[in-house]
Amino acid sequence: MAAERMIKLEPAELAWLCEQIALVQRSGILLTEGMELLAESADIPRLKTVLTRLSQEIQRMIPLSEAMEALHVFPDYLVRMVRIGEASGTTDQVLSGLSDFYQRDSEMKKKVRNALIYPLVLFFMMLAIIILLIVRVLPVFSEILTSFGGRMPPFSQGLLTFGLFMAGQAYWLIPLLVLLVVCVYVWLRHSRGGNRIVDRARLRLPMIGPLYRRLYAARFATSLHYLLRSGIDLDAALSMTESVMDNSWVSEKVAASRARVHKGDDLFVALQETELFPRLFVRMLALGSKAGELDTVMNKLSLAYEQEVSNRLTRLTGLVEPFLVIILSLIVGGILLTVMLPLVEILSSIG
Repeated sequence: MAAERMIKLEPAELAWLCEQIALVQRSGILLTEGMELLAESADIPRLKTVLTRLSQEIQRMIPLSEAMEALHVFPDYLVRMVRIGEASGTTDQVLSGLSDFYQRDSEMKKKVRNALIYPLVLFFMMLAIIILLIVRVLPVFSEILTSFGGRMPPFSQGLLTFGLFMAGQAYWLIPLLVLLVVCVYVWLRHSRGGNRIVDRARLRLPMIGPLYRRLYAARFATSLHYLLRSGIDLDAALSMTESVMDNSWVSEKVAASRARVHKGDDLFVALQETELFPRLFVRMLALGSKAGELDTVMNKLSLAYEQEVSNRLTRLTGLVEPFLVIILSLIVGGILLTVMLPLVEILSSIG
């Protein structure tokens, strides 16, 4: 059991598992036999391990939701949805809906990840070029200026001194820097305080914040759409949606809205006052509720916001590349000009 607890399934893997189990449910095959077939046919080791263990649990003749819960690798949201499907006799439909939910979630995460990785790669390339310029190029210009009896400007001299110091101490500075980065990364990813800092930063950064707000709005609407369509009451749906937001700060805001609804406040007023979701998003939900088509409106809103996130990612990627290139050109050009101008003056006086 300890080995399975360490497995964390990605949304794409959850989508595949849900769809495969739904196919078994619809095929009329006994679940015990179907799970054995899935375990035997799985190619990815981690999925094969999960399916094998899940098959063993089902051999005990317990419900699918209990078997999933016993493995400790499936999200609580998924387990609770499967339990609802078992109670209503619509397990295959619920699993298909979950597959669609996790597939859409996986695609959005992939788009966001790819859009953020590209600017980071450009940034580190820019940083490497600047370091190369300071450590390798500036010393050459310094020797040339010294040979002609000139001196480097204070700014360039300061960069050169700093670069030579860093190069001379690299044998211990680089391991220390790597260790520091690893420690910060582990703290941010695996501690509650670090997670809260990252979660709040996602919502407050100038260009990334609005993007993530729309991403969480789409996930909120998608989750509630599937839950309300399954016949779950709004209070339980909000409670389950907290666990799929993938952001502690957003989950707290949803929980605060739910608490206000318990006190008699209108849900959409509570959501509006969290200042978490766009105003138009909340107003559309309120209109859908008045029209008695809240789940339909939520589905349309989730698709619209997913498309908007995709469009914003495309625009963001298109803006970042020229912006970083311009910044790099200005920095490199500024450093070289501060060195070249004195050299040109010396050569002109000699000429």
